[in-house]
Amino acid sequence: MSTLIPINSIDLQKDLDDSGLDLLLDKLFFDKGYDFRGYKKTSIRRRIKRRMHLNNISAYEKYMELLDSSPVEYQRLFDDLTIRVTGFFRDIYPFYVIRSRIIPDIINNNSHNPPLVPPLPRGDTEGLKGDEEGLNNEIRIWCPGCATGEEPYSIGMLLSDVLKDDIAKFNIKIFGTDINETALESARLGIYDSSAFKEMKEEYKNRHFFLVGSKYRIKYSVRQLVRYGIHSLVRHTPISHLDILLCRNVLIYFDRGLQEKALRDFYYALKPNGYLILGKSEVIISEFRDVFKEIDREARIYQKKG
Repeated sequence: MSTLIPINSIDLQKDLDDSGLDLLLDKLFFDKGYDFRGYKKTSIRRRIKRRMHLNNISAYEKYMELLDSSPVEYQRLFDDLTIRVTGFFRDIYPFYVIRSRIIPDIINNNSHNPPLVPPLPRGDTEGLKGDEEGLNNEIRIWCPGCATGEEPYSIGMLLSDVLKDDIAKFNIKIFGTDINETALESARLGIYDSSAFKEMKEEYKNRHFFLVGSKYRIKYSVRQLVRYGIHSLVRHTPISHLDILLCRNVLIYFDRGLQEKALRDFYYALKPNGYLILGKSEVIISEFRDVFKEIDREARIYQKKG
């Protein structure tokens, strides 16, 4: 005769499982400053369980002991928790709208400013903190959760193609940020293998990249438009005075509370009439529909109401 497991026993096991997970997430934050406590539990649990399985560990307590004795495992866990699924012009339709509609609108709104101010000298993370004052003819774009930099560089290529020789008339600042310094180091180098170009037209690759052995490096004319630095959407103050905020496929990993915080920060970070672009599986949640106007539903492009 089969025995049914009481429903409350299943709930208790889930509670115990989440209790151990919460302790581990607290440990990640207090030990290393990695704050995943507001991420959706299903995704975080799956990635942590994968690391535990690879180490033949079934209990969170035992896995925490391993982390205490193995900095290498700490790094591997962090790399697994920071998703790096990206590519140039990934899910290409929004980039078509950005090129044909958004960039021309931003250029028109910025081109009537007083005489030009030369761009500031560029450093890898210069401008990510304490660089909040807008300059004349300045275009400011932020790509949080940029991983290895394909998305900020995609925007840089679009601006370069639209502006052509007039690009020198604008002080362009594209900020690419992430919580993973290893990914940012790769982004600063700007060297990619062929797998990154699945959705890029061949003419773009030929125009904006050059061969380095068997890989491709993005040209300095685009690299110098982008500044990379560490930034956490959970903990840090947002970059402000933005014309475009491109945050695609990041909010899907946040729980409701953290989504609300991020969208609130995005609202205050954008200039009046600035543009917010989300991922194809993301939408503006109900609390913010009165302050963002939908521009293109398929592209998930919204505009802050002025």
